[in-house]
Amino acid sequence: MKCSLFTIPFVAALVLCILVANSPTFADAGVFTGNGQNLHQITSKTIRLVSIDVNIVLERGPFLFDGTVPGMDRAEYICTFVLQNLSVQPEDVQVGFPVDSQFSEKNDKISPEQSKNWVLEYSFIARDATTTYHVEFVHRKPERGVGEFSSIFTWKMHFDRNETKTLNVQYRIPMSMGLASTRRDPNTFASSGSALSQELLEIATLDQMGYITSTGSSWSGNVKKAKFTVLTAPFEKYLHRRGFTEEEGAELKEEELDRYKSSFPVAHPWWFRLIKPGGWKAVEGGVQWEYEDFKPKDAIEISYYVTQVPSLPEEVDPFLDRFLAGLDPNELAATELGHMKEIVLAIYGKEPTEVIVKNFVSQQLWYAPKGDFSAAGLTEAQKAVLNKIDERIAAAKNLKPPN
Repeated sequence: MKCSLFTIPFVAALVLCILVANSPTFADAGVFTGNGQNLHQITSKTIRLVSIDVNIVLERGPFLFDGTVPGMDRAEYICTFVLQNLSVQPEDVQVGFPVDSQFSEKNDKISPEQSKNWVLEYSFIARDATTTYHVEFVHRKPERGVGEFSSIFTWKMHFDRNETKTLNVQYRIPMSMGLASTRRDPNTFASSGSALSQELLEIATLDQMGYITSTGSSWSGNVKKAKFTVLTAPFEKYLHRRGFTEEEGAELKEEELDRYKSSFPVAHPWWFRLIKPGGWKAVEGGVQWEYEDFKPKDAIEISYYVTQVPSLPEEVDPFLDRFLAGLDPNELAATELGHMKEIVLAIYGKEPTEVIVKNFVSQQLWYAPKGDFSAAGLTEAQKAVLNKIDERIAAAKNLKPPN
């Protein structure tokens, strides 16, 4: 699902974008003109976006997360934009929040009741010092070259001559989620026939949030100051506890439970995150970007990859059982388990010694070997995971190889 917030003035527009589902959640400000079917981005010479202050809070969904839409994790956006009319003439502006969604795309026309429901669904509020704006929702069929927005929340604003207004916009939306490859180039694959080519080792669920900044470059001049803060700590603490889902399979029938465990042998897997662009700094509870004389360009993205590699020793055996089940009958289990141990050590920061493992991990997004790696610096849980793998290697060596 995709959503986006933007403004469409008769002469200028403010845009905040949010993308959800197979694309990350996004938000930004830009200049648009037109209406209905002919919305398109322009450059404003009269309205300046003076400053941006965006705070994004990553949150647990409203219900237990079981992989379905109702329980999806979400991002809450609290945005403050200072807008200045540089003209000596009054300006009327139509402001909007576009939403490109798998849900809205099913509707050719939106009734007044559906419009109200969309506003409520995203807890969408737009206001300044004197006015809380009446927001409506419209749907259009996008045309090639016009823009990527098909469904839009809109409201109208008026600027007196040389007036400066502080626009506050708040909304929350599900984070993007789907399956993703952990390879640097998802179009390449490990050598076929290799035990390391199993999807188990390089397919993850991906939670993403984002904020596009590039449309902000369509305002008059540069943005004087911009600050983007993402509060990540509470969500990451929850992600450790949540694991793959919050459902433990207690309500599944025996056959369904077996299928579930076979597909997802690890309930609390190891995960990693990627943050774009560079230049961010760690702040209390999260990360932050700050700019002056800002020409918006690069999108902000935080991506959480939840793998199937166990983070707890008690889940090592189910994981390795699934790994071994994917081996060719003629492959030596002890050898492949040794490769698996090297992969886990590479996750912890140790550069592999085996060429086949080194080739594999060098293609992974998460691979970042530590020059000062020391086994003594591992956590107790990490040491316990490695001990479990060692036990399986020892047991495999005591088995006779297949004929």
